[in-house]
Amino acid sequence: MFLLVILGLLCCSSNLVWSATPFKDCGSPSGTIQLFEVTDCTTVPCKFIKGHTYSMNLTVQAKAPSATATVALHGIIGGIPVPFPIGEPNACKLGAKCPIASGDANVVSFSLPVLSSYPAISLYVKIELVADDQKNDYACLQFPATITS
Repeated sequence: MFLLVILGLLCCSSNLVWSATPFKDCGSPSGTIQLFEVTDCTTVPCKFIKGHTYSMNLTVQAKAPSATATVALHGIIGGIPVPFPIGEPNACKLGAKCPIASGDANVVSFSLPVLSSYPAISLYVKIELVADDQKNDYACLQFPATITS
């Protein structure tokens, strides 16, 4: 019986790992990234199809307090950050419980519309969750993506 419980827990935990999107932490001094997910992306590079919108969930544990936080999303093309519009950048309106206290874990959910006018290209996507009071990142992550027709 005990072995069945252990096997069940291992299966559940492996499902959590497989649903996460692989990423590289690019410096998160004010927080710890606990989980990052992009719809339909469990391997890299993420394949973004023009005309589709992709939902993203970022779970972060704060190391410092802040009244508010802001989400910024960029495509890194040839080493140059190009902003992607996400609509609402205020993390407090995207699921974060504000004000954010040190030790709080928050899930911030937002969408990335991949416009038909975007070029077919391989790039890195950079996401930052900025603690507005600290002017430091709760989270900074990058992952490779390909925009296709």
